[in-house]
Amino acid sequence: MRGFNVMALDSQYQIVSLLRYTNLQWSRKYHESGSFSIQIPLEQYTSNIKYIYTKDRPEMGKVSQVNYVSQNGYKYIQLSGYFLENELNRRVVYQYGYTNIINSPSWVFKEGKAEDVATAFFDGFKELTADMSYGIEPSYMNSYLGIERETSKGRGNIARHTRNGEYLGNKIYSILKPSGMSYRVLYDFSTSKKMFSCWSGVDRRTGHGNNPVVFSTKYGNIKNPNILMDDTEYRNACIIHNSYTSGDVQKEYCRAVFNRQTDERDYDDGFLYSESSISRSDYDEEFFYPALDNEGMLNLVDTVKTTNVEFDALEGSYEYMEDFDLGDNCSIEIPEINFSADARIIACYEVVKSGKWSMTLEFGTPIIRRVNR
Repeated sequence: MRGFNVMALDSQYQIVSLLRYTNLQWSRKYHESGSFSIQIPLEQYTSNIKYIYTKDRPEMGKVSQVNYVSQNGYKYIQLSGYFLENELNRRVVYQYGYTNIINSPSWVFKEGKAEDVATAFFDGFKELTADMSYGIEPSYMNSYLGIERETSKGRGNIARHTRNGEYLGNKIYSILKPSGMSYRVLYDFSTSKKMFSCWSGVDRRTGHGNNPVVFSTKYGNIKNPNILMDDTEYRNACIIHNSYTSGDVQKEYCRAVFNRQTDERDYDDGFLYSESSISRSDYDEEFFYPALDNEGMLNLVDTVKTTNVEFDALEGSYEYMEDFDLGDNCSIEIPEINFSADARIIACYEVVKSGKWSMTLEFGTPIIRRVNR
């Protein structure tokens, strides 16, 4: 695959220049915001460069770091930043309770199809209007992301999520991930509009209706495989402790939360202990226990058994973004260790340097069909 053209835009999304880069790193991710880094000669740089745009990739980058380097007589600028998905993390999914935010959602949690729940959280926290008067006279602060959204198609599994203080982008990723979905913030160059949309990769496993994709050392379409299987931090249950004062009485409360979804049919539970941050006074009786359960489930998110799969993809057998792409479910075969699995592509790390393109693929936790441990 050849390199791709990138343009520099200013804060009003007007073209500044077509960049002649010497080194480009374009890191696309499925369950978190990706990032970029581009090296250009000093004479190409102007301070009004705010965004990086290319028609060859679905992401648009926002410049958050400018690094000037003078080395061995060569002067260059390194522009780095993140893709627009990270703009949602400028907002917080604040907890239910008393607030001076006058457009605060009235609900404590949302339940339904994952895409509907994700859309509800986006609508509930994308804008903020706060009453800053403190009883003197009305004085309001307004803050807008400036991102529109597509209509929800009601896709995904049933999801139930509580307002719990996370960043909005991270929250929406956590809602969509169990359904194998993600979200994008796409930029339309012709209208200068930014659009939030939920999406899912293509199922390219054998027998699922699409052209199958198999990455294997046997077929010679990968190199430098790195396979790690780790259950050191595995936990499948949480004891969550909450203490609060009722009148003059201090009450202590412990609740056991089990998450069977972390490992199917595995009932050999390991327990995690956690102190709850929930304020009992902020919740009605019917909402308190679901909020506590939700916090316990969140604490279990990073304690699953992990199998990390990374390798460099080689050109030839499959064409990137035509035969496979970020978010796709593919098959992996490493016969040297008798490893056979299906897994989703969760990151594509592209590097274009001196006119040469290379890419490393990272996969999520695989559904293992065969492994010799």
